[in-house]
Amino acid sequence: MNDNLMLEQIMTKINEMSELVATKDDLKNFATKHDLKNFATKEDLKSFPTKDDLKNFATRDDLGNFATKQDLKDDFQRLENKVDTNTSRIDELNVKMDKQYDQVKQNTQLIERNFKQIAKNSEQLDILTKNSTRQEDLIATLALRAVEQESKLRSHIAHS
Repeated sequence: MNDNLMLEQIMTKINEMSELVATKDDLKNFATKHDLKNFATKEDLKSFPTKDDLKNFATRDDLGNFATKQDLKDDFQRLENKVDTNTSRIDELNVKMDKQYDQVKQNTQLIERNFKQIAKNSEQLDILTKNSTRQEDLIATLALRAVEQESKLRSHIAHS
């Protein structure tokens, strides 16, 4: 009896959960990767006309006159020029970014080279410091021996 009740509860939960899960048929209506490829990218949006561009677009004026073909051509030419200008600016910025990237890469190489040189210099400085300490110890030892020799000589001269 207890097993049947537990089995019923499990089946009820499974049914409740299955209502919340999307089926293959539900997923057929979603956008695919292919569909999303056709959307505009951030790069595409850079060349789109702005709100200000559209405000100046030829429309019906206050007197009820419609824009002429020439007005529309002029507006289209103005938008085309703006797109060309923006494209040129983007190209210039891309060139600047490429130069900056190259400069950063070069600086990174120089920093790495400097770091290696600093490491070598530190090793050499450590060796020099050790050698200098040894030399100071040798000089101190030699100075002590010289004092001993001098005192022996004086002592020998005094006794002779």
